[in-house]
Amino acid sequence: MLKKLATILLFCFISSFAFAQTAPRQVLSERDVNNFIANYDRIMDAIDELGDKYDHLFAELGEADGLQALIRIRSIAVPAEIQNILINNGLGENGFEKAMVIIQAIGLIYMEEAIDGMAGSTDPGVAEYIRELRNGIKPLRDSINNNDLALINRRKAELFRLLD
Repeated sequence: MLKKLATILLFCFISSFAFAQTAPRQVLSERDVNNFIANYDRIMDAIDELGDKYDHLFAELGEADGLQALIRIRSIAVPAEIQNILINNGLGENGFEKAMVIIQAIGLIYMEEAIDGMAGSTDPGVAEYIRELRNGIKPLRDSINNNDLALINRRKAELFRLLD
């Protein structure tokens, strides 16, 4: 019996490692955030000039759940034309992913601050609603590296103004 229990516990221990999620990798540096802020208008103007030329790349994301689409957008292989805009504005070879992480992180911070603003309520219905909101944004929170989020948080006031 003890041998059977030890085998089950060992199986559970090994399974927990096999299915454990790894933390998302860090993609941002302070320089990336600085370059994004400094060159945001130039980046947006250059992308606007492309018109709807690359809209088809993002069409399939429309079928996914909102937050899942937001998370999956980072992995889109963007054309060289878009990538060059980001490279030329200091975001490097994986500039699209960096830009998406910055935009997603500032959105997450905004949502978390809004939820925190409701947290003072003593209404049990509001408490349940807050719990549901936090659970709803958890996949986005879990997709952003803590160091990346800390970098964005330090510059959140500037980024809020920029992305508003």
